[in-house]
Amino acid sequence: RKGIHCAQLRRQNMKVRINATGDTIVMKFVRPNADTKLEGYILGYGSSMFSKQFIQLPENGLPYETEIDAEPKYLIAVQPIPVNDVKKQCTGNVNLEKPLHLVIGSVTPTSVLLSWGTLLKTPYEGNIMNDCLEDGNYTVRYRERNRKWTYQTCPASDTVIDSLKPNTAYEFGVRPNNKERSGVWSKPVIHNTNMSGTYLNPSPLSFHSSNHSPFKSTGDNSSVFSSLPTSEVDAMGKKRFVAPHVIYKTDKKPDEPCSITKSLSFFPEEEGVEQNVTAPPRLPPSNLTVVTVEGCPSFVILDWEKTDNDTTEYEVISRTHGPNGEEVSILTTNQTHTAVENLKPENSYEFKVKPKNELGEGPASKPVLFNTESADPRVSENVSGKDAIWTQFPFKADSYSECNGKQYVKRTWYRKFVGIQLCNSLRYKIYMSDSLTGKFYNIGDQTGHGEDHCQFVDSFLDGQTGSQLLADQLPSRSGFYRAMRQEPVNFGEIGGNSHATYVGWYECGTPIPGKW
Repeated sequence: RKGIHCAQLRRQNMKVRINATGDTIVMKFVRPNADTKLEGYILGYGSSMFSKQFIQLPENGLPYETEIDAEPKYLIAVQPIPVNDVKKQCTGNVNLEKPLHLVIGSVTPTSVLLSWGTLLKTPYEGNIMNDCLEDGNYTVRYRERNRKWTYQTCPASDTVIDSLKPNTAYEFGVRPNNKERSGVWSKPVIHNTNMSGTYLNPSPLSFHSSNHSPFKSTGDNSSVFSSLPTSEVDAMGKKRFVAPHVIYKTDKKPDEPCSITKSLSFFPEEEGVEQNVTAPPRLPPSNLTVVTVEGCPSFVILDWEKTDNDTTEYEVISRTHGPNGEEVSILTTNQTHTAVENLKPENSYEFKVKPKNELGEGPASKPVLFNTESADPRVSENVSGKDAIWTQFPFKADSYSECNGKQYVKRTWYRKFVGIQLCNSLRYKIYMSDSLTGKFYNIGDQTGHGEDHCQFVDSFLDGQTGSQLLADQLPSRSGFYRAMRQEPVNFGEIGGNSHATYVGWYECGTPIPGKW
C-alpha cells in the first residue's frame, strides 16, 4: 500500500522595510524567495460614520492606486501563500452493508481531507497523513451549494480534494461500491473552506459520549469543531485560549456576524420528561465543556453530561472579576447545554453547573476556566472598560418582529432614537423613533434587506437579516427608510408599493446590551 505524500505546511518568515516621511509610509515586504507569492489586505476603519474600507492585495504583482477619504485607523495584513502538493493513493476492499460516516478537515484554503468509515472518526485521526486504510472502493461527490456534482473514485477510506474555492460552502457525500452494485450515499456534509492563508492544524477533535452532544449527531457537525482554533491568534494578535475542556467552532467567516442562534442549532433540544424524584441530586454533572466560536468573544456555549436521574434542571454559574469586584451571572435551564451571553473581550471567566430538583440541589461540577479573545476591530470599535451605551427602556413598537425579549434604546448622532428588542444578545429587531416616548417604527431598505442597518447599532458589518421578502409581499405601513449606508433616513411608506423592504430580525455582530 502507498501513503500520502505532501509538502510540509510551515510558516515562512518575512521581513518588511518601512520608509516613513511626513505624509507617506512605504512598506515593502521582502519575500522568503523569488517564487513566493503574497496575499493580504488593507482595512480602514474607525470613523464616526461607521464606515469601513477593504482593499485586497492585487494578484500577480499588478499595481493598484486609489484616493479615498482617510480613516483614522488602518490594519495591514500580508503573508506568503502556502505552497502545498497533496497526493494520495492506495487499494483495498469495501463492506457495502455498513453505513458510512463522513468527516472533513481543512488542509489548505483550497483543499480538504475527507475521511470516512463505518464508525465516526476524526480527520487526521492517528497518523493519517502517513498511512492509508485499506477499506475499499468508494465514490466521492462534492459541489458548491445547489450546483452540479463533481464525482471522484477513491480506493481508500480517506482522500484529499483540492482545487476548491477558498471561503466557500461545499456539500460532500460518499458511497461504497463493488462490481455488482453501489451502496447508498452518506448523509450530506456541509463544509466551508477556509479563508486564504489559514489552515487547520492536524489535531484530533473531541467527541462526547452522551446522546445530546453535537459532536455525536458545539452528519455535518464534526467538520466545524476542533480542539484547536484555525488561527492561534485573534484579530488583534492575542493568543487564543486552549485547554482540554475547550472546543472551537471554526467555520465562521471573518465578515460574517456572530450568531448564537446558528451555533445553538448544533445542540438538539431535549424533551422534558416527568420524573418522580425521591431525593436531591447526588452526583455533579460531568464533562463540562466550553464551546466557543472563533472570532466571537461575547458568548460561549456550555455543554455537559447528565449523571443523575433525579436532576430536573440545572443552575449555570458564571463568575468574572470586573472593576467593581466579582460579577456573577446565574442561569437556569432544563437542557444539558446553554449559551452564556454578554461576555467581555479579553476577560477571564469561571463556569460551573449545579443540578437541582424540587427537593433540593446537588453538588456542582468542577469549575472550568476560559479567557475570551479580543474584540474584532472589523466588527465595531471596542473601548476597553467603557460601559455599554444601551439603556433598558420599554417603548411602543410597531409590529412585525420575530423577537419578543427585553427592549433597549440609545440616542444617535443624527438626533433620533434607536430601539432594540432582543431575540438574544446577538439577534434583535431594530426600530427607530423621533422621540423616546413616541412610536418606534420599522426601518425600510430600498436596495437590499436591511443589511446596512447594522450601522444603527454601531457595527461596521453588513448584517444577516430575517425572512427576505420583496416589498410587494409585505404589508404597507409607515416607517423610516433609506437606500445606502451613511444616507439619512426619510419617513413614509414601506412595504406594499413602496419598493422598500423590512425584516423581522438582524444579526450585526454587536452584543446588546453588552454587559450582565
